[in-house]
Amino acid sequence: MKKGIILSTTLALTLGFGTVTTSATTAGIPESNNLSAKVSSSVGSPVDLGIANDEKLIEMLKENGTIANDATPKEANKALKKYLKGKADTAKKTKDKLPKGLDGKMKDKTKKHDNGLTTGKGNKLGQAKKQDIDSVEKEAYNGETRSDKVLVLAIDFPDYEASSITNEETDMWYENYTHEHFQNMIFGEDGYEGPNGENLVSMKQYYEQQSGGSYTVDGTVAGWYTAEHPAAYYGGNVPAPDGSDARARTLVFEALKKAGQDPNVNLSEYDVYDRDDYDGDGVYAEPDGIIDHLMVIHAGVGEEAGGGSLGGDAIWSHRWNLGGLIAVPGGSSESDRFGGQLAAFDYTIEPEDGAAGVFAHEYGHDLGLPDEYDTIYSGAGEAVSYWSLMAGGSWAGDIPGTEPPGMSPFAKEMLQELHGGNWLSGTTLSADEITSEGTSVLLDQGVTKGTNNDAVRVDLPDKSTVVNTPYSGEYEYFSGSGNNLDNSMVTSLDLTNATTASFNFKAWYDIEVDWDYASVQVKEEGSDEWVSVEGNITTATNPHDQNPGFGITGKSDGWVDASFDLSAYAGQNIEVKLNYWTDVAATLPGLYADDITVTVDGDIVISDDAESESAFNLEGFTKDQGKFYSEHYYLLEWRTHNGVDKGLAHIRRGASLMSFDPGLVVWYVDDSYDNNWTGDHPGEGFLGVVDADQRAVKWSDKNVAATRYQLHDAAFSLDKTEKMFIDYSNINGLTMKDNFTKRTPLFDDRADWSNPGLVDAGRNVPELGLKFRVIGQSDDETVGKVLIYK
Repeated sequence: MKKGIILSTTLALTLGFGTVTTSATTAGIPESNNLSAKVSSSVGSPVDLGIANDEKLIEMLKENGTIANDATPKEANKALKKYLKGKADTAKKTKDKLPKGLDGKMKDKTKKHDNGLTTGKGNKLGQAKKQDIDSVEKEAYNGETRSDKVLVLAIDFPDYEASSITNEETDMWYENYTHEHFQNMIFGEDGYEGPNGENLVSMKQYYEQQSGGSYTVDGTVAGWYTAEHPAAYYGGNVPAPDGSDARARTLVFEALKKAGQDPNVNLSEYDVYDRDDYDGDGVYAEPDGIIDHLMVIHAGVGEEAGGGSLGGDAIWSHRWNLGGLIAVPGGSSESDRFGGQLAAFDYTIEPEDGAAGVFAHEYGHDLGLPDEYDTIYSGAGEAVSYWSLMAGGSWAGDIPGTEPPGMSPFAKEMLQELHGGNWLSGTTLSADEITSEGTSVLLDQGVTKGTNNDAVRVDLPDKSTVVNTPYSGEYEYFSGSGNNLDNSMVTSLDLTNATTASFNFKAWYDIEVDWDYASVQVKEEGSDEWVSVEGNITTATNPHDQNPGFGITGKSDGWVDASFDLSAYAGQNIEVKLNYWTDVAATLPGLYADDITVTVDGDIVISDDAESESAFNLEGFTKDQGKFYSEHYYLLEWRTHNGVDKGLAHIRRGASLMSFDPGLVVWYVDDSYDNNWTGDHPGEGFLGVVDADQRAVKWSDKNVAATRYQLHDAAFSLDKTEKMFIDYSNINGLTMKDNFTKRTPLFDDRADWSNPGLVDAGRNVPELGLKFRVIGQSDDETVGKVLIYK
């Protein structure tokens, strides 16, 4: 029997279409005192910055005049960062107008599992006692293999036909982008032929390898179809020049309409899996009236790689949804959910010249994986980089994007929890039970499902995070934090004999500005309509049509006085509520309220400081102490340059191939964060690699290099790190050298791992006296032996 399955109980996940979050609760701590601030699921948006090709984008920005041709590298990178941040800030703006959706709602669903890997149960600790370390021994997988059908539709434009890309625009140039090419690149059992005749890994092969043979994809490519409008109609940026694609959803819907009219396409074949178990019968292997997986290929280079001749009018690769359950004209389903109609909801879209890395990255979102990079480009990168497909790894390869390395163990842990199978297994240890004598573990290389551990998880005592301090006493009211919230606290007021009234409280808030809102609302007796009330901290601006009228948004920077005049309702019986509403993406702390008073004609008729019985009905709001508890833990894995991880040795940067050193990779997972915005919180984030070499690497002009370069020697090893030379002399005149070589076999959590030279690449880990030491490896380095001790 192999080691047990690694499962996490507090990940925020996306299964199918919805955002799903769970909260960590420490024994003895009421669940209502916990802030739901977990990993934001990939509900998607019309831009995925994780697959941005910085070199190609700088070329594009120079061509359109955004960056001066004689700009210094520092100036060019600053302008690129501004451009990308602009895309992140406007990611939800589009001009799409699609048909009204079908009745039905995708429900949030959390698959809750217990972590069955308790110490000493179902692990492989005993094998580490032997002195000689054997090479990795592949273990056969005898379980079921799940095969998902993917509908792939290729579409070009009246002014830009398929195969119009020139060889100057892309490294993935083919004279003709044929059905056979895409069929082999996505579904090829033996890979596909690269632009230079080489054999490259297909998306199908990639997922079969990463899942240990428990998951695969199948399907057929249809098209090329031709869109109804020029390319710029769909891909033009809103607002110009750095906004999101204007009508990407419209392009997807047009592709679906044309597929519904194609006699060679049977759309019902792509509705075979009920991802939400919408009918509650416990059966997932049945149609649910919705296309399972939709992938659209657009003609031309993706904007994330410069857009070729289309430039900023090209589509940017992404995973998103159609805004509702949209009926597909000409489609049908064996499900009776929509009266036999077939609906579409989510999709991925990729470019004609895309390689397997971009396709696999976007498809990872379709399976529920979040982005692991800094999604708003807040700093110089995050502490993940090329170590994972869901960060920079999608662009690895001598030909960028053709050699995506493996996923992070965090991503595999999520897929194991979501879908079962053979994604990740290994041993779980508790930091509280680790001794000075220690425990030895064997780790198989990350690309092989062997007889040893895929990864080892070390659970830490729950983390307590203080968000704020109640204005008075021990408790305050809390709105909750998360996506898709509509929480309230409500009370009734008799103002029939009143002439003046006001609603007052102390407010502390940090709310996604112009997207999420708190508000005070009133409902008159006999009415079903809630109306927002203007107050001293509200705004009526409504740039995204989400303000309830007079909303509270942005950040208070501490406690402030909030006052709302209710005198307009004098003479009536009313209900008044404090409401907090959020959209589908981006989680911020929310709203805290304390010392609430309602004054009528100068007399206080309600005074509620959250310390005793509430004067309100709590409908999503809770009493809170301004802090929450969350899981955090280490994931240890062994990486090499074998299998798909050969991409770690072939990272094209300028005129050079960068290599990430093999060895023990220590990941620190912190569930108190739902993002990796390292510019906002250096050294913090939901996921990151601890860099074994804390020396900052610099360019020849003395500027510190981004995290993607700092992490090349992040692995702990008995071997010396390799020297690195990066040649950008023909691009911007710069080079980079890292001639520092050293053996770093020991991780000690008492050391400083914050990367003082570039804190974006650092990890602020707790000091618990934990140590992980590499004490051996097989001759071919496919298995590592690690001592975990205090």
